[in-house]
Amino acid sequence: MGWSAPVHAETKSFDTPSGSPVPRWAMLRRSEVYARKGPSKDSRIVWTYRKASMPVQIISETRDWRLVCDVDGGVAWVSKTMLQSQKSVMVPNGAKSLELHASPDAGSKVKAYVRPRSLAQLDKCRKGWCKISVGTVSGWAPEGSLWGTQDQAVCRRPDLFAGR
Repeated sequence: MGWSAPVHAETKSFDTPSGSPVPRWAMLRRSEVYARKGPSKDSRIVWTYRKASMPVQIISETRDWRLVCDVDGGVAWVSKTMLQSQKSVMVPNGAKSLELHASPDAGSKVKAYVRPRSLAQLDKCRKGWCKISVGTVSGWAPEGSLWGTQDQAVCRRPDLFAGR
């Protein structure tokens, strides 16, 4: 009886403090999250997020802080403890109401319309479509119409030396 080598799942590590890729998506853990000018509690608070589960894109990081980009294009530092794994997406502001389809096909029945700034729970994405849930209704929306599905950085890192 021959023995085979054990199967090991290959884990991919990135050259970041967390070992995770940048950019990547997360969501706010609480309904009050301070956004700061720098990666420290001593840094000035520039605004306060007031929407738990709002998706944000992490575009840079330190060991304890994440530089995030929000749906309005705001970029600020938040404590990593105020973020959790992404499970939500948002219909961007300024967009028309989003059609939620019965299947991943523009010709399929429209089940509901989702208003701009609405949060939705993200189930999965495939072939340019994402299955999302808003309240008790679930359906499919074009991936490109949702904030929180982009692979590339959606905001630029601020220039630390600008204005000096």
